[in-house]
Amino acid sequence: MIRVVVLLVFFFIAAIASANPSCEADLNGDGVCDPYSVSSLEEDGTISRVTINIGGSDKSVSGDFELGNGGLSAGYLPGDFSLLLDFYTRNTNLTKYNFRWDSVRQDWVLYKKSTWVEPSRDEKYSLGGERAPVEVSFPQQFDVERVVCCTLFSQFSDDGPNFKFLNADEKLAAIRKDFKYILKRLPQGEKGELFYGVDEVGNKVRRNIPQEFVYELTLIVSEENVGALNDYAYYLSRSHNNVLAAMLLSEIHKKFPERVVAILNLADAYWDIGMRSDACPLYKEYVDKMTKKGKAVRIPETTKSRVNCD
Repeated sequence: MIRVVVLLVFFFIAAIASANPSCEADLNGDGVCDPYSVSSLEEDGTISRVTINIGGSDKSVSGDFELGNGGLSAGYLPGDFSLLLDFYTRNTNLTKYNFRWDSVRQDWVLYKKSTWVEPSRDEKYSLGGERAPVEVSFPQQFDVERVVCCTLFSQFSDDGPNFKFLNADEKLAAIRKDFKYILKRLPQGEKGELFYGVDEVGNKVRRNIPQEFVYELTLIVSEENVGALNDYAYYLSRSHNNVLAAMLLSEIHKKFPERVVAILNLADAYWDIGMRSDACPLYKEYVDKMTKKGKAVRIPETTKSRVNCD
Protein backbone atom coordinates (compact mmCIF):
# COMPACT_ATOMS: atom_id res chain seq x y z
CA MET A 1 0.00 0.00 0.00
CA ILE A 2 1.26 3.40 -0.88
CA ARG A 3 1.89 5.48 2.19
CA VAL A 4 2.45 9.20 2.32
CA VAL A 5 5.70 10.08 4.02
CA VAL A 6 6.63 13.30 5.70
CA LEU A 7 9.87 14.74 4.36
CA LEU A 8 12.44 16.52 6.45
CA VAL A 9 12.99 19.91 4.89
CA PHE A 10 16.32 21.55 5.53
CA PHE A 11 17.90 25.04 5.62
CA PHE A 12 18.54 25.36 1.91
CA ILE A 13 14.82 25.21 1.02
CA ALA A 14 13.11 28.51 0.31
CA ALA A 15 9.37 29.06 -0.02
CA ILE A 16 8.62 25.39 0.50
CA ALA A 17 5.36 24.05 -0.85
CA SER A 18 3.17 21.67 1.10
CA ALA A 19 0.96 18.83 0.04
CA ASN A 20 -2.21 20.39 1.41
CA PRO A 21 -4.82 22.62 -0.27
CA SER A 22 -3.32 25.78 1.24
CA CYS A 23 0.02 25.27 -0.48
CA GLU A 24 1.81 28.46 -1.46
CA ALA A 25 4.22 27.11 -4.08
CA ASP A 26 3.91 28.31 -7.65
CA LEU A 27 6.21 25.79 -9.26
CA ASN A 28 5.69 26.82 -12.88
CA GLY A 29 5.70 30.60 -12.47
CA ASP A 30 2.16 31.28 -13.67
CA GLY A 31 0.90 32.77 -10.41
CA VAL A 32 -1.23 29.75 -9.49
CA CYS A 33 -0.42 27.30 -6.69
CA ASP A 34 0.82 23.87 -7.82
CA PRO A 35 0.13 21.43 -4.96
CA TYR A 36 2.29 18.33 -4.77
CA SER A 37 2.45 15.10 -2.80
CA VAL A 38 5.19 12.59 -2.05
CA SER A 39 4.53 8.91 -1.39
CA SER A 40 6.69 5.87 -0.78
CA LEU A 41 6.33 3.19 -3.44
CA GLU A 42 6.94 0.33 -1.03
CA GLU A 43 7.11 -0.28 2.69
CA ASP A 44 10.48 0.92 4.01
CA GLY A 45 11.59 1.55 0.43
CA THR A 46 13.92 4.33 -0.68
CA ILE A 47 12.06 5.31 -3.86
CA SER A 48 9.38 7.99 -3.61
CA ARG A 49 6.84 9.17 -6.14
CA VAL A 50 6.46 12.93 -6.45
CA THR A 51 3.17 14.03 -8.00
CA ILE A 52 2.55 17.66 -8.93
CA ASN A 53 -0.94 18.92 -9.71
CA ILE A 54 -0.61 21.72 -12.22
CA GLY A 55 -2.62 24.60 -10.82
CA GLY A 56 -5.55 25.83 -12.86
CA SER A 57 -5.82 22.57 -14.82
CA ASP A 58 -6.84 18.95 -14.34
CA LYS A 59 -3.37 17.73 -15.34
CA SER A 60 -0.78 16.20 -13.03
CA VAL A 61 2.70 14.82 -13.60
CA SER A 62 4.64 12.27 -11.55
CA GLY A 63 8.23 11.11 -11.26
CA ASP A 64 10.02 8.53 -9.12
CA PHE A 65 13.17 9.48 -7.24
CA GLU A 66 15.43 8.18 -4.50
CA LEU A 67 14.93 11.02 -2.04
CA GLY A 68 15.90 9.55 1.32
CA ASN A 69 14.98 12.40 3.66
CA GLY A 70 15.33 14.94 0.88
CA GLY A 71 12.46 16.68 -0.81
CA LEU A 72 11.12 19.32 -3.15
CA SER A 73 11.46 23.08 -2.92
CA ALA A 74 10.39 25.97 -5.09
CA GLY A 75 13.28 27.32 -7.14
CA TYR A 76 15.18 30.58 -6.97
CA LEU A 77 14.21 31.49 -10.53
CA PRO A 78 10.53 31.59 -11.56
CA GLY A 79 9.20 28.34 -13.01
CA ASP A 80 11.90 26.28 -11.29
CA PHE A 81 11.89 23.74 -8.52
CA SER A 82 14.56 21.44 -7.13
CA LEU A 83 14.78 17.98 -5.63
CA LEU A 84 17.37 17.06 -3.03
CA LEU A 85 18.21 13.40 -3.65
CA ASP A 86 19.45 10.56 -1.46
CA PHE A 87 19.67 12.96 1.45
CA TYR A 88 20.21 11.97 5.06
CA THR A 89 20.70 14.09 8.12
CA ARG A 90 24.46 13.94 8.56
CA ASN A 91 25.56 13.15 5.02
CA THR A 92 28.14 15.63 3.80
CA ASN A 93 27.61 14.77 0.12
CA LEU A 94 24.62 16.42 -1.55
CA THR A 95 22.96 15.88 -4.91
CA LYS A 96 20.30 18.09 -6.40
CA TYR A 97 18.23 18.12 -9.58
CA ASN A 98 16.81 21.39 -10.90
CA PHE A 99 13.72 21.39 -13.11
CA ARG A 100 12.25 24.23 -15.18
CA TRP A 101 8.72 24.58 -16.51
CA ASP A 102 8.19 24.05 -20.26
CA SER A 103 4.83 25.50 -21.29
CA VAL A 104 4.84 23.72 -24.64
CA ARG A 105 5.40 20.28 -23.13
CA GLN A 106 3.26 21.09 -20.07
CA ASP A 107 5.90 19.50 -17.90
CA TRP A 108 9.08 20.42 -16.09
CA VAL A 109 12.41 19.77 -17.82
CA LEU A 110 15.57 18.72 -16.02
CA TYR A 111 18.15 21.44 -16.71
CA LYS A 112 20.79 21.03 -14.00
CA LYS A 113 22.40 18.32 -11.89
CA SER A 114 24.59 19.43 -8.98
CA THR A 115 26.74 17.65 -6.44
CA TRP A 116 28.84 19.20 -3.71
CA VAL A 117 30.15 18.60 -0.20
CA GLU A 118 29.17 20.42 2.98
CA PRO A 119 31.85 19.55 5.56
CA SER A 120 29.91 21.24 8.38
CA ARG A 121 27.37 18.41 8.24
CA ASP A 122 29.94 15.86 9.39
CA GLU A 123 28.68 14.01 12.46
CA LYS A 124 31.88 14.74 14.35
CA TYR A 125 30.52 18.28 14.61
CA SER A 126 26.79 17.56 14.86
CA LEU A 127 27.09 14.58 17.22
CA GLY A 128 30.67 14.25 18.38
CA GLY A 129 30.89 17.61 20.05
CA GLU A 130 33.97 18.68 18.10
CA ARG A 131 33.97 22.40 17.44
CA ALA A 132 33.65 23.10 13.74
CA PRO A 133 36.24 25.49 12.30
CA VAL A 134 34.74 28.43 10.45
CA GLU A 135 36.16 27.25 7.14
CA VAL A 136 33.95 24.14 7.03
CA SER A 137 30.90 26.36 6.60
CA PHE A 138 31.97 26.74 2.94
CA PRO A 139 30.47 24.23 0.50
CA GLN A 140 33.19 22.48 -1.50
CA GLN A 141 33.92 20.16 -4.44
CA PHE A 142 31.17 21.46 -6.68
CA ASP A 143 30.30 19.51 -9.80
CA VAL A 144 27.48 21.39 -11.49
CA GLU A 145 26.37 20.34 -14.97
CA ARG A 146 23.72 21.75 -17.27
CA VAL A 147 21.56 19.12 -18.96
CA VAL A 148 20.78 18.88 -22.68
CA CYS A 149 17.07 19.37 -23.42
CA CYS A 150 14.74 17.66 -23.00
CA THR A 151 14.40 15.19 -20.14
CA LEU A 152 10.95 15.57 -18.59
CA PHE A 153 10.08 15.24 -14.92
CA SER A 154 7.43 12.67 -15.85
CA GLN A 155 10.06 10.47 -17.52
CA PHE A 156 11.70 9.62 -14.19
CA SER A 157 10.76 6.09 -13.18
CA ASP A 158 12.68 2.96 -12.18
CA ASP A 159 16.33 3.87 -12.80
CA GLY A 160 15.42 7.17 -14.44
CA PRO A 161 16.08 8.37 -17.99
CA ASN A 162 19.52 8.79 -19.48
CA PHE A 163 20.53 12.36 -20.14
CA LYS A 164 23.53 14.24 -21.51
CA PHE A 165 25.28 17.40 -20.39
CA LEU A 166 25.97 20.59 -22.29
CA ASN A 167 29.56 21.22 -23.31
CA ALA A 168 31.63 23.85 -21.48
CA ASP A 169 30.73 26.77 -23.77
CA GLU A 170 27.04 25.87 -23.80
CA LYS A 171 27.03 25.61 -20.02
CA LEU A 172 28.53 29.08 -19.60
CA ALA A 173 25.99 30.48 -22.06
CA ALA A 174 23.16 28.94 -20.01
CA ILE A 175 24.55 30.42 -16.79
CA ARG A 176 24.83 33.88 -18.38
CA LYS A 177 21.24 33.58 -19.55
CA ASP A 178 20.08 32.84 -15.99
CA PHE A 179 22.20 35.72 -14.69
CA LYS A 180 19.94 38.07 -16.64
CA TYR A 181 17.32 37.38 -13.97
CA ILE A 182 19.77 38.83 -11.42
CA LEU A 183 20.64 41.82 -13.59
CA LYS A 184 17.02 42.79 -14.05
CA ARG A 185 16.38 42.85 -10.30
CA LEU A 186 19.66 44.23 -8.96
CA PRO A 187 18.36 47.83 -8.97
CA GLN A 188 15.93 46.81 -6.21
CA GLY A 189 18.94 46.62 -3.88
CA GLU A 190 19.61 44.54 -0.81
CA LYS A 191 15.95 44.46 0.27
CA GLY A 192 14.63 43.44 -3.15
CA GLU A 193 13.12 40.18 -4.35
CA LEU A 194 16.51 38.60 -5.01
CA PHE A 195 17.01 38.37 -1.27
CA TYR A 196 13.59 38.61 0.36
CA GLY A 197 10.20 37.08 -0.25
CA VAL A 198 6.84 36.97 1.48
CA ASP A 199 5.62 34.02 3.55
CA GLU A 200 2.09 32.58 3.63
CA VAL A 201 0.87 35.18 6.13
CA GLY A 202 2.41 38.15 4.35
CA ASN A 203 5.57 38.57 6.41
CA LYS A 204 8.80 39.50 4.67
CA VAL A 205 11.35 36.69 4.95
CA ARG A 206 14.88 36.12 3.74
CA ARG A 207 15.20 33.95 0.66
CA ASN A 208 17.62 31.06 0.77
CA ILE A 209 20.10 31.40 -2.08
CA PRO A 210 21.13 28.15 -3.81
CA GLN A 211 24.80 27.38 -3.19
CA GLU A 212 25.27 25.78 -6.59
CA PHE A 213 23.88 28.83 -8.37
CA VAL A 214 26.38 31.14 -6.66
CA TYR A 215 29.13 28.67 -7.57
CA GLU A 216 28.00 28.90 -11.20
CA LEU A 217 28.27 32.68 -11.04
CA THR A 218 31.95 32.33 -10.11
CA LEU A 219 32.45 30.67 -13.51
CA ILE A 220 31.26 33.66 -15.55
CA VAL A 221 33.14 36.53 -13.86
CA SER A 222 34.33 38.82 -16.67
CA GLU A 223 35.10 42.44 -17.49
CA GLU A 224 31.54 42.86 -18.77
CA ASN A 225 29.73 41.70 -15.65
CA VAL A 226 32.17 42.15 -12.76
CA GLY A 227 30.42 45.27 -11.52
CA ALA A 228 27.02 43.61 -11.37
CA LEU A 229 28.44 40.44 -9.81
CA ASN A 230 30.24 42.51 -7.19
CA ASP A 231 26.98 44.32 -6.37
CA TYR A 232 25.14 41.00 -6.10
CA ALA A 233 27.83 39.64 -3.77
CA TYR A 234 27.69 42.80 -1.66
CA TYR A 235 23.92 42.46 -1.31
CA LEU A 236 24.37 38.79 -0.41
CA SER A 237 26.59 39.87 2.43
CA ARG A 238 24.16 42.57 3.52
CA SER A 239 21.38 39.97 3.64
CA HIS A 240 23.50 37.75 5.92
CA ASN A 241 24.67 35.34 3.22
CA ASN A 242 28.34 35.98 3.97
CA VAL A 243 29.63 32.54 3.01
CA LEU A 244 28.08 32.76 -0.44
CA ALA A 245 29.22 36.36 -0.78
CA ALA A 246 32.79 35.34 0.06
CA MET A 247 32.66 32.52 -2.50
CA LEU A 248 31.81 34.97 -5.26
CA LEU A 249 33.98 37.85 -4.07
CA SER A 250 37.07 35.66 -3.74
CA GLU A 251 36.74 34.74 -7.42
CA ILE A 252 36.27 38.40 -8.35
CA HIS A 253 39.36 39.31 -6.34
CA LYS A 254 41.34 36.53 -8.01
CA LYS A 255 40.44 37.72 -11.52
CA PHE A 256 40.44 41.46 -10.80
CA PRO A 257 42.95 42.03 -7.96
CA GLU A 258 42.99 45.80 -8.51
CA ARG A 259 39.27 46.18 -7.96
CA VAL A 260 39.46 47.84 -4.55
CA VAL A 261 35.75 47.71 -3.74
CA ALA A 262 35.82 43.92 -4.09
CA ILE A 263 38.78 43.75 -1.71
CA LEU A 264 36.85 45.64 0.95
CA ASN A 265 33.66 43.65 0.38
CA LEU A 266 35.56 40.36 0.64
CA ALA A 267 37.34 41.49 3.80
CA ASP A 268 34.01 42.46 5.36
CA ALA A 269 32.46 39.10 4.44
CA TYR A 270 35.37 37.19 5.99
CA TRP A 271 35.25 39.40 9.08
CA ASP A 272 31.53 38.78 9.58
CA ILE A 273 32.02 35.03 9.15
CA GLY A 274 34.73 35.09 11.80
CA MET A 275 37.71 34.50 9.48
CA ARG A 276 39.75 37.41 10.80
CA SER A 277 43.11 35.99 9.78
CA ASP A 278 41.86 36.10 6.18
CA ALA A 279 40.12 39.46 6.52
CA CYS A 280 42.92 41.54 8.07
CA PRO A 281 45.45 41.21 5.20
CA LEU A 282 42.69 42.22 2.80
CA TYR A 283 41.91 45.29 4.88
CA LYS A 284 45.61 46.21 4.72
CA GLU A 285 45.61 45.63 0.96
CA TYR A 286 42.57 47.86 0.60
CA VAL A 287 44.08 50.65 2.73
CA ASP A 288 47.36 50.52 0.80
CA LYS A 289 45.64 50.68 -2.59
CA MET A 290 43.31 53.50 -1.55
CA THR A 291 46.26 55.45 -0.14
CA LYS A 292 48.24 55.05 -3.37
CA LYS A 293 45.23 56.33 -5.32
CA GLY A 294 45.12 59.42 -3.12
CA LYS A 295 41.78 58.37 -1.61
CA ALA A 296 42.87 57.74 1.98
CA VAL A 297 40.27 60.20 3.25
CA ARG A 298 37.55 57.84 2.01
CA ILE A 299 38.76 54.85 4.03
CA PRO A 300 36.22 54.01 6.77
CA GLU A 301 37.54 54.24 10.31
CA THR A 302 36.34 50.72 11.05
CA THR A 303 38.46 49.45 8.16
CA LYS A 304 41.57 51.18 9.48
CA SER A 305 41.05 49.61 12.89
CA ARG A 306 40.83 46.12 11.40
CA VAL A 307 44.13 46.20 9.51
CA ASN A 308 45.84 44.70 12.53
CA CYS A 309 42.81 42.67 13.61
CA ASP A 310 41.88 45.09 16.38
